[in-house]
Amino acid sequence: MAAAKNLIQFMKAFELLSRPGGISIGELQKELEISRRSVYRLFESMEELGYPLVDTFRDGKTKNWGLMAEYVSARPSGRVPRLSLNTAEIMILYQILSRQTPLYESGMKQTIGALRNRLEQFYLENSGADKLQRFKDIFINIPGQYKHLEGKESIYENLLQGALEKKYCRGSYRSFREGGSLKEREFAPLCFFEWNYGIYCFVYRREDRTVRTMALERFESVRVGDRPFREKPDFDPETMLRDAWALTCDDPVRVKIRFTRGAAPYIREREWQSGQKIELCEDGSLLLKMKTSGRRDVKSWVLSFGKDAELLEPLSLRNEIEKELQELAAIYKK
Repeated sequence: MAAAKNLIQFMKAFELLSRPGGISIGELQKELEISRRSVYRLFESMEELGYPLVDTFRDGKTKNWGLMAEYVSARPSGRVPRLSLNTAEIMILYQILSRQTPLYESGMKQTIGALRNRLEQFYLENSGADKLQRFKDIFINIPGQYKHLEGKESIYENLLQGALEKKYCRGSYRSFREGGSLKEREFAPLCFFEWNYGIYCFVYRREDRTVRTMALERFESVRVGDRPFREKPDFDPETMLRDAWALTCDDPVRVKIRFTRGAAPYIREREWQSGQKIELCEDGSLLLKMKTSGRRDVKSWVLSFGKDAELLEPLSLRNEIEKELQELAAIYKK
């Protein structure tokens, strides 16, 4: 998601900076819909990648920025920088943009689709029309249960701005943990990630000085404030997500689960949790041991395997599953 958005921003910036005479910082802000600081960060990234930027004064007053004329080539669709991509690179970019991420299902769908079309034209120019259709046919989109993100575009942009500028935001948020009521919150957005067909944000909540996870679709409004975010929370997002099960980060549990011979190959083919241990049994079954976070989510996962999984430890969670199975049996016996 983030990679696709950054790529779109990059390519649009290339076109704007390739204009004869260049473009001002203010105009770039308006065209790209980003902050002034984000424009300078974009310049830094471009220079790190070797794109030569130059600045000139328009009418002796306004400073314009652009790419060196020698670096830009004229094309029928306008002036764009020379971009050299091999077939493998084009295919990787096309696959990224073809993936139906949560961002694709939001208002960015049209923009991402347009960029994908441009990659098709790039491939057409370099490989010919006879191979273009085959190129398009080898990528298949699998629809998913995406969360409803239409209408959240401005909220997402404000969250990104708050994170980039390190400022507190205020927003109306609906928390299921608190009964689904809409509450006004003050928080500092830290970083973003995709999970289970949704977009989430780690935030620092000023009211209780804790790091929490917030879902994009549950925001009703967000505005960037003037208060700078200077706190330095003891926060490692990769560690938190690695140890969490279904985004539950504050409910540690050690589990031991027996999987039948039929389910064993499926369990062995992936790493479910960092530090997990698998013991193979003589009858073809296996034992999975791991430390994670989120008792309720682990319970739902074990139950999803039906008779092919048995939770052995901890005993308290095993008792919860037994009680739930008894209640479920009673419902189906009616």
